Amino acid sequence: MADTDDDYDNDSINTPPAFYGDAKERVGTGPGSSKTAAAAIPGGESGYEPWYPSNIATDSSVKEFVTHFFQVSDDAGRDEEWVELFDEDATVIIGNDEAKGRADIRKLRKRMWKDVEERKHRVVKVFPANFTAEVASLHEIEYMLFGAVAYRLREGKGETVAGWAGHAQLKRDGLTAPWRIVFYRVYIQR
Repeated sequence: MADTDDDYDNDSINTPPAFYGDAKERVGTGPGSSKTAAAAIPGGESGYEPWYPSNIATDSSVKEFVTHFFQVSDDAGRDEEWVELFDEDATVIIGNDEAKGRADIRKLRKRMWKDVEERKHRVVKVFPANFTAEVASLHEIEYMLFGAVAYRLREGKGETVAGWAGHAQLKRDGLTAPWRIVFYRVYIQR
C-alpha cells in the first residue's frame, strides 16, 4: 500500500478503544515512514480529530465544533451540554430513534446511554459543504462524516464496535455566535 495521507489501516477504525494505542504503533511509524503517529491514525490519537478535504477551506470554528460535539457525546455526564449543541427545533435521527426539539432530544440522549456504560467515537473524515447564498454560507454549513464507535455495555454484556455515517446541518446567528445543529442523522452499521 502506498504511504499517503489517505491510506490508513481499516482495522484501526473498527477496534475497541483499548487497542487504539496499538494502532498508533502499527500504522505509519515503521522504518522509512514520513508520517507521524497521530497523522497515521484516522481521527488522530484522541479519535476526535477527523481528516477534512485538503482542497476545500473549512472554517476552524466548524472543526472545533465537530471535535467538541463528539467529546461531549462520549461523556455520559454531559447530557445537558450535549442537548444545548442543538437548535431549539432541531431534528435528530440516530438509527431508528428520532427526536424533534430539545425536550425530545434530551429524552433521546437518555435512551442512548440506557444500556451503554462507556462509548468512544472515532471520527475519520468530515466532508463539509455550503449550499446557500454567499452571505448565508457564513452562518450555515452542511457536512457528511463517518467513523466507528465502540461501546462497553452495562452489566458486563460485552463490548461492540459499529461503523457509522452521519449527515449534519449547522447554523449560527452571526460570525461570533456558536454553531448549533439543526438537523443530524446517523446511520449505524452493526
